[in-house]
Order: sequence, then structure tokens, then C-alpha cells
Amino acid sequence: MSALACALTTLHADNNSVANTPIYELKEYIVSAGPVARAIEDYSSPFTSLDEAAIRKEGGSSLGELLDGQAGVTATSFGGGASRPIIRGFDGPRVRILEAGLGSLDVSETSPDHAVSVEPLLTDRVEILRGPSTLLYGSSAIGGVVNVMGKEIPRERVDSTGYEGAIETRYDSVSNGETHLGYGTIGGEHWTLSVTGLKRNADNYEIAGDAEAFHEEAHDHDEHEEASSDELGSSFVETDYYSVGGSWSFGEQNYIGASFSSYNSNYGVPGHEHEHEEEEDDHDHDHDDEDEHAEEGVAIDLERKRFDLELAIFDPIAWIEAARVRFGYTDYQHIELEGDETGTVFERDGLELRAEAAHYEWSIIDEGIVGIQISDTEFEATGEEGAAFGPATQTRNQAIFISEHIHHGDWHYEFGGRLETQQINAAGTTDYSDMAMSLAVGIIYDINERNSLALSLQRSQRHPTSTELYADGEHIATSQYERGDANLGLETAYGVDLTYRYQGNKWEASASLFYTYFEDYIYAAEADATALGIVSELDVYAYDHVNANFYGFEAELNRILFRSEDSQLQVGLMSDFVRAENRDGNDNLPRIPPLRMGGKIQWAHGKWDAGLLLRHAFEQNDTAPLETETDAYTELKADLAYTFQLGSGIDLTLFAQANNLLDEEIRHHTSYIKDVAPLPGRNVTIGARMEF
Repeated sequence: MSALACALTTLHADNNSVANTPIYELKEYIVSAGPVARAIEDYSSPFTSLDEAAIRKEGGSSLGELLDGQAGVTATSFGGGASRPIIRGFDGPRVRILEAGLGSLDVSETSPDHAVSVEPLLTDRVEILRGPSTLLYGSSAIGGVVNVMGKEIPRERVDSTGYEGAIETRYDSVSNGETHLGYGTIGGEHWTLSVTGLKRNADNYEIAGDAEAFHEEAHDHDEHEEASSDELGSSFVETDYYSVGGSWSFGEQNYIGASFSSYNSNYGVPGHEHEHEEEEDDHDHDHDDEDEHAEEGVAIDLERKRFDLELAIFDPIAWIEAARVRFGYTDYQHIELEGDETGTVFERDGLELRAEAAHYEWSIIDEGIVGIQISDTEFEATGEEGAAFGPATQTRNQAIFISEHIHHGDWHYEFGGRLETQQINAAGTTDYSDMAMSLAVGIIYDINERNSLALSLQRSQRHPTSTELYADGEHIATSQYERGDANLGLETAYGVDLTYRYQGNKWEASASLFYTYFEDYIYAAEADATALGIVSELDVYAYDHVNANFYGFEAELNRILFRSEDSQLQVGLMSDFVRAENRDGNDNLPRIPPLRMGGKIQWAHGKWDAGLLLRHAFEQNDTAPLETETDAYTELKADLAYTFQLGSGIDLTLFAQANNLLDEEIRHHTSYIKDVAPLPGRNVTIGARMEF
């Protein structure tokens, strides 16, 4: 077993332990924050991780769906194909999506209907970082970092059998969806090869009520009744994914690895069938053509090819604990289809290089990480909506970063910094060039063996995106005409986090309060179309700077009620809340998730494993101008699994998962299309998994 595998092991005390020994031994590690895994107790900010077992249990088909429900994490929702994580109310470019430390380099941050090109069910681990450690990965990560550790490059040697892997199939009732996947690894003394593959095919999903939300001030009862439907149009998803990778080990832990992956997805974009029917009518097409076009709706055909290379060397010289170099190249394209016609084509080609080194004790510093990061991407959107995303651009980014730790008795100090320059060359308009400097410091006080208090302070700067600078056109997905501002400068955020952690005999708890003040927060605000000289049937929004506040809390509590040699019963509670205000306009910022509270119970006995989760989201009436309110909902989930040991190291697990058991009409307030596209109704997933 590799050092990384050992580091990720979570240890528990058994029943023979003395009474004051915690059952929760804090032995979980962060692998995202550098080339060497570090204990989470070394970091002042809240941290969340899902291992492979937890990922399978959640079973999301998109990264946002997978992480929605983690403390402080919600998701965008745009039908069955596109969902991106939102951390503490921050989304888009303020949350960086990484694959093994490198940017995903898709276009999911440019629009909510663009999918994240990551396949959750072929993932070893997902980590969510906040606070000072995010500076390792980009100044734009003001909200946080989601780092996905996939199976593409084998980073560990296989066991003595020389092979390992799994195959799985699952079926869900809400969309007649079928998912088939598998992965395998073979290896020898120094070499390891891996392959993965997945195929998903899901129809339009069923919904609990009407597709269109009923707002008394906007609709009469008759119109609401006519909108009734038992499924959401254009919510289908078809995905094909595969990867091949290999690595060569030398020395005790060193390795060099490479992989190639291909991600293809064709998915519907809900909420536009009626709009296109009206467009056909305006162009005097016959009735049959209108029905066909409306039925086909809007879809996205996405294709991403990616090549990754990784080198890790341990103890190369006396003062370096480990060094890691990563390189990634991505060729991305997606086509937005309106029926059979091509609407807009998005293309992004890019490369990223990242080199980092973890050092041993030096002077008063106990350990730390230094590194550089370079990226170069080209982006272009052509066609019907091309103007909404600006001209063709080339974006170059260069950064140096540092993260250091000092231990002094019961006190632990963490500080970091990042200096990042960015240049955007735009065709036919003003270029952008600037330097961002971000700094952070964290202090942890170990009150005693079980209690600790952590404070982190952060000053982060973010470069504007090319869309925020140059957009000038109708964006159908958000139903807005968007106008950028080429004179936008840096966005600066000042944040404070206070976190309490408790590790007891049978208790585990954490609670965080956070506050972030923005100078020159960039967002699209309602604008005067006449003053801007814009003629459009859509509402006009212009990107601008405002001063803003974000504040809230996250809390989790877990308790082991019973534990024996082969059984464990555990309960947990969670709650989170965020509020975001435009200080200049004295109103609320849009699409902020509401207060949530929930509880869960997990039971394991021999070969059985079961869980039940109940979560309530309150109504959201702290809305921005022109934004509708969202009703409260209660979500009930359940899961059950049984594992057969077939011998020769082969396990067969039969599982069932149920989501939205109450068949609630669930609408995420974070969604641009919440009023026309609710989440799926009651859904039961059954499946089988064989591991060898």
C-alpha cells in the first residue's frame, strides 16, 4: 500500500479502548493541498471530502448533484445534464473545479446550462477546500475549490494479485435511466495500467407537479392548470466516457503517469420549448413544424478530449519532502442544437502546467508548499448566441504561490499568498492585463485534546472573466441580454472564518461562521436598455462593480449511538445558511440558497448497510429585483445495500437508493430556470456492483 493510501485511512478505536479514547480518531487527510497528504487538523478552514464509497452512495450523475447537501454546498440545476457546485452562495468563476489539481478547462463557469465535464461515478475522491488553502489553486477561488481525484492515472501499485477493478450497472425509475460502468487496473513490480468506461442513457425525468411554478401575481389558475405535465421536457441525458492511463514507479514511492480521456454528452436544455414554438409561429411555419420543433427543443452536444501527465518524486533533495509536476491539455467543444439546427458552437483549447514542492522544517516554519502555475487557453463562441459571450479570446495566466505552517505548542499558524498575472487578448476590442495579489492567515488553538478553535483571515483578488468584460448579446439560457464592461478591474474580497471543532468519545461536531466583504464585486445587474442603446425583448443586464456582503454559517453534528464488533448505528445533524447583500443598492443579490436543516441515520451490520436522510429547505424570500421567491420543500432519501462475498477476492453488492420519497416539488433557488424546471420527482434506483 502506498504512502498516500495509508494517509487516507481513517482509524477508529475499538470497544476495548479506554473510556476517554475517542471513537473518532482524526486521521483523515487532505490530498488536494500539495504533493503530500496533510491532516485536516492542520487547516484552519472547513474541509469536506467524499471517498469512493460515499460517492457511490450519493450516486449523482453530475458534480453539482453529487455534492448538493454537503454542509455549505448547494448546486445549480439546469435539467438532467448540467449542475455545478455552489459554495456559500458563490458560483461560476468563484468556485474552481479541478481534476487532480488542474482546471477542468470546460466552459461550465460561463453559463449555468453548460455541464461540468467530470464523471462522478468514476471518481476516487472529491475534496472541497475553503480559506487559505484555496490560494494554492487560483485567486478566483474566493468561494472555494472542488478537487476531483479520478481514476485516469494510477497513482498506487496494485496488490499482490496484480489486478483490481469493478463493474456496475444501475437503473433509475424517474427517467428510465440506465448507467453501466467499469474500471480495471493491472500491474507488475514497476508498471500499472488502468482503463475506465461509462455509458448513461436517461429519458426526460418525471416531476412531482407542474413544470411551471405558480406565482399568484403572475398567473391565473386556468393557465396554471393547462401547464400541467408529468415530465420535464428536454431533461434527457446521454453520456459516454472512457479513459486509458498508465504509470511507472521507481524508488519506493516515485512515479510518472499519463492518461487520455474522452467525455461525450448529449443532453437537453429545459425551459425553451415554448419559446421556440413562438419563434416558429412568428416565422409563419405550419403547425406540424411548430410541434416538431417544440418537441425537440434545445440540446447540447458536448465533446471533450483530455491528456494528462503527472510526475511525483519524494525526497529528491535534503530539504524537499516531495515534488509534483502536472500537465494537462484539453480540447473542448460543444454545439447547442435547436431541433436539428446548429445554434451556437463553443470551443476551448487549453493547457495548464503546475509544479509544486513540499519542504521540510526551515527556520521557524515546520512545513510548507511553494509552487508555480501557468495556463494558456483559447475560447470562442460562434453562432446565434456568440455575441453573448464576447469575441474570440486568448487568456494567459501565470502565478506563484506559497502555503506555510508553524506549530507552537497548542497554537498552529497557517499563512499563504498568491501572486497572479492574467492577460486576455480579445479580437477587435480592448485587451485586459492586470496582477492580482491574495493573502491569507489562519490560527488554530487546541483548547484541549478534543476541542479546537480556528480563525482564518483572507484577502483575495479575482480577475474578471472574458464574458464579464466583453459580453454583448442575448443569452437564451438565462433569458437575459447581457452587456459586459471592458473597463472592469479586479474584484477584491476580505473574508473571516471562525470554526469550532470537537472530537469526543462518541461525538464529532463542527460549526463555522463566515463573513466576506467585497469591494468591486462583479455581477450582472438590471440595466436601462434605452440608455445602453439595446433593443431586445429580453430583460437587459449589464456587468458592473458593487460593494457586497456575504455572511452565514455551517454546522454539523455526528453521534455514534451504538457500536459493536460488526455493527454501528450513527446519527447526524446539519444546517447551513448564507445571506448576500448589495450594499450599494440596499437589496439582495440573486440566486442565494435558503436556510437548510437536516438529519440522517446510518446503520451497518455485517453485510448490510442502510441510511436515511431528511432535509428541509426553507422558503427563500430574500430576493433580488425581478427575482421570484421559492417555496420551502422537504427532501427524504434512503439507501440499502447488501454485499455477498463470492470468494477469490470477489464481492457482489446489490443496492437500492430512493430520492425525493415524499414526491415533493423541489425548485432550487439557485437555478435560473427554477420557475419552469423543477428537480425530479420520486425516484428509485436499483443496481449491482461487482468488485474484484
